[in-house]
Amino acid sequence: MTDWPTKKFQENKRDNVYYLMRDLLSCFPNKFKSNFLDVVNHHFIAKKATRQVLMDEIKNAKPQFRILAGALILQNAFLLQMPRIAVYEVIDIVEALKYCFRDSPFKTIERLSAQVILRLFATLYFEYIILPRRKKEGKTLFNKFKRYFSKNDIIDAMNTDGVFPRFIFENHGIELGFGKEVNIRLKEILDKFYS
Repeated sequence: MTDWPTKKFQENKRDNVYYLMRDLLSCFPNKFKSNFLDVVNHHFIAKKATRQVLMDEIKNAKPQFRILAGALILQNAFLLQMPRIAVYEVIDIVEALKYCFRDSPFKTIERLSAQVILRLFATLYFEYIILPRRKKEGKTLFNKFKRYFSKNDIIDAMNTDGVFPRFIFENHGIELGFGKEVNIRLKEILDKFYS
């Protein structure tokens, strides 16, 4: 992290927090939400802090809704923007995702975590099953994901109100087809992933 304030104003040397805050300030005043998500997900210090805050928050007796929701929104945006990079970072919070999906009393948190789970699942499937050259590399990531999420968890995430698995899968390069073909294709994907 940093020992902010590290430098007095008007000194030449700047640290990571300085550049993060500079980019955050550039988000104001228009389109704050999309600009903010883009900026935060490009700063390692912000991504790492967000994951740590989420992991700490689930250990509280009463986790705060806004903190859980904010952290999950950032993870969703990160997986949507840069799935190949995000998979290595988001996999570290699967324990928190499991808590948010199964144990949180908030429906919004359940929905947001279901989206993150499905985006992570789709990214893992695309990167390490569809792309044959990367299968060996993904073994550790698969094992960590499977330790927390079973096939039934993925089915439950797909059936969560307000979650649109078709769009999530197609955004991550996985074609599901149409009509009855969708269910057949989803079954094949789940069987391959969990075999």
